[in-house]
Amino acid sequence: MLKIHISNLQDGEYDYEFKVNSGDIDLEDEDTALADDVLVKVKMYKAGNQFDFKTELSGSFDLTCDRCTEKYKHDFKNSFEIIYKFDFSGSDDAEENQDEIKYILPKTGFIDLKDEIRDYILLSVPMKKAPNEENGICKYCFKSIDDLLNIKRKEEINPVWEKLIKIKKV
Repeated sequence: MLKIHISNLQDGEYDYEFKVNSGDIDLEDEDTALADDVLVKVKMYKAGNQFDFKTELSGSFDLTCDRCTEKYKHDFKNSFEIIYKFDFSGSDDAEENQDEIKYILPKTGFIDLKDEIRDYILLSVPMKKAPNEENGICKYCFKSIDDLLNIKRKEEINPVWEKLIKIKKV
């Protein structure tokens, strides 16, 4: 499904668009549930023995808020670039592959982007699973953050300043 046919392509620019769901990329974990399909836009530039893939991902997660434990929808966008080059040395050594440059055999007919797309979707999951807030109010449920976290603020006055405060009041 996420394979791009590369054999016998002429040099130039090619555009691809996919809709990916959790089952397509083996991402069926409860913590990272996709709310709907992820839109994947791929712009491939072929030049000689090199394929440059510029990929943009956009979609949303169904997450559970760390503060109030209610479900909310979190939109994300991510992009990455990977270059595939033909390796004419004949070795199929995966250690030579880097994150941005991967070497493939000249007889390769398809490039599968499934693993890279899955990885970048997982990198889009926020560490803090909580909707944005403004002035101490959650923008999703409109509850006070202090009330949700049961924060009791007690104003303590440093004894060093007590004498100055008394003088100021006089």
